[in-house]
Amino acid sequence: MNTFIPKLTVLLTLLLLLHSAATPENPSNTTTTTTYGSWLREITIKNPRRTGCRRRPWMCRQDGTPSVRRCCCQNRCVDVNSDPNNCSLCGIRCPFTWQCCRGLCSNTNLSPFNCEGCRRRCFFSRFCFYGMCGYAQRLPPFPFPPRPRPPHYLMFW
Repeated sequence: MNTFIPKLTVLLTLLLLLHSAATPENPSNTTTTTTYGSWLREITIKNPRRTGCRRRPWMCRQDGTPSVRRCCCQNRCVDVNSDPNNCSLCGIRCPFTWQCCRGLCSNTNLSPFNCEGCRRRCFFSRFCFYGMCGYAQRLPPFPFPPRPRPPHYLMFW
């Protein structure tokens, strides 16, 4: 019986709060929204300019460096020399873990000319494994010191 009365008062208080929140205090204080449909239609542009490069492919051409070659692929400007999803042409994807280097798909884990990234070459006699030049290879042999010259004997007769 001791716990019943506090629970009942909490329940009644919650019901009273719920009822007061559901009904507005002053129904004459409500605002009505007006639509600006005709006015808004008059001031907006009839044919808004579409975004993207599909109808304007010339916007992808840059005056910058010659190594950047941009094309309009799927309505967006893309650098086809370095984008792995559009390598050399639109829609040509490089395989997984390969990169697009100068418009060609290259395996940067094995290629000695593009090791770990584009245009990173390994030294001569070094192989590229796991994207690192000379991974798990022993060091090259040290060059031998030069042979000494034979002694010159001076003979005084």
